[in-house]
Amino acid sequence: MSGRYPCCLPEGALDWITWLQEWGDAFYPLAFVWAFFEGETFVIFGGMGAQLGIINLYWLIGTVWIGSFLGDQVWFWLGRRWGAKALARFPSAETHSTRVLAWLERYGVGFILVFRFLYGVRNIASVAIGTSRMPWSRFLFWNFIAAGIWACSFAGAGYMFGEAAATIGENGPKILLLVALGIGALVITVKSLRWVTRRRAASASQA
Repeated sequence: MSGRYPCCLPEGALDWITWLQEWGDAFYPLAFVWAFFEGETFVIFGGMGAQLGIINLYWLIGTVWIGSFLGDQVWFWLGRRWGAKALARFPSAETHSTRVLAWLERYGVGFILVFRFLYGVRNIASVAIGTSRMPWSRFLFWNFIAAGIWACSFAGAGYMFGEAAATIGENGPKILLLVALGIGALVITVKSLRWVTRRRAASASQA
């Protein structure tokens, strides 16, 4: 560790800093696998480690960039190969797929660039796009660009999170953790309300 400000971090934070010091190289393959499936939190965590000088920020961005890109290419291929039949077996997934295809038709490339930032949409989006008539080469190109934007955004967010913690001082990490928990609780609440609204609408339509 660079030793820039260990005094500003609570004991729990020092535990993972120690782990990164000892096993830092193992973080990159873990980040790759996490990004392959969907791992914003892990990337932010890595960005904080980069701010402390434990993780190489550029290696982190490159690792999760490629991981995210390859993950969505696999989902796209699965959608192109089996998506329509597979989605037909899951009504809820088929509903989400229909919504994704509507967004794709309306926003085109813009949707590909942002769907990673939409909670709960990423994997189903790639599968749904795979069922569309979009050429694989076009998705490959824009998916690569989108993965880079995603990687830089969340790694950068983690880096700035670490900067903010250092600036605030001793209680910085605790304050920022509470803010993060508050945002998470807000997201869960909004998602829950939307789910309840959809359930009520579905029940009303069946009545």
